[in-house]
Amino acid sequence: MELKRPELDIRVRPVPEHRADEELNVVYRDLKATLGVPWVGVVTQAYAHHRPFFLEAWRQFRPTADTAFFREASADLKRLSWDEMSAFDITPQRPALESAGYSDRELAQILDVLDLFDDGNPKYLILATVIRASLVEGRRLGPTQSTRPAPQSSPRASQVGALPVMVEEHHAFGDLRGLYGEMKATLSLPFVNSDYKALARWPSYLKLAWESLKPHLSEPAYAQARQRLHARAVELMDEVPFPFLLDRDAARTLGMADGELDELARTAELFQWLLSGLMLNVSHFKMSLQQSK
Repeated sequence: MELKRPELDIRVRPVPEHRADEELNVVYRDLKATLGVPWVGVVTQAYAHHRPFFLEAWRQFRPTADTAFFREASADLKRLSWDEMSAFDITPQRPALESAGYSDRELAQILDVLDLFDDGNPKYLILATVIRASLVEGRRLGPTQSTRPAPQSSPRASQVGALPVMVEEHHAFGDLRGLYGEMKATLSLPFVNSDYKALARWPSYLKLAWESLKPHLSEPAYAQARQRLHARAVELMDEVPFPFLLDRDAARTLGMADGELDELARTAELFQWLLSGLMLNVSHFKMSLQQSK
């Protein structure tokens, strides 16, 4: 399947954690604990706006998310992202940041944040790939009784760290607001990803990291790396150990109208498209900071 951004404009209406009611908070907490991540990704926040769909999607995907297969598949995507970005010429940023006054403690904090997203983004990519395939393509994923039995789940992953501080778009002013606007325009996104909002706690770092990454985004090699990462996610999707089916017919039984399903389909396509690039970008940020010279 070719990786291609949806052509139509997309209205994304995420439900952030601080605005979730108690029912949604229960699901958010379960999602974070099961995935082993400290934040609810914008992809799941966007699905949560369409609550019946989101609740059913998580109900069906949760057994897969609670398996060793899922954690190994996520680690596989993480390694591939690192390998792909290793082929690029990356300028070490630690010397410039140290010269600007960043302490070892601050640099370690930035790396901790990058580690969180580097670990979590592959998990959200698998989830987004499964949902897109079922909703947009009408595919039934996972085993059936006529093929092979679903494996037992493995011990649940523990939550990783605390929710990082994020500078929301409505709190960004001056140079940071301009940087956010540039990032959205360059990445063809209607919002700023959680990763960048968490790194905006150190705005001069984020600016340096973005300026180092930006030239690569238009290179053919970058597009090819995204395609390979996307292709691997699709391969892994075909191996999910528990059944998943949430196509348009199934969504209609949840009370969803065709107009809402059209919006959902575009949302599914957008997030499945963007996550491969986000993974590569975080890998670039980590490599830039870890290299000393």
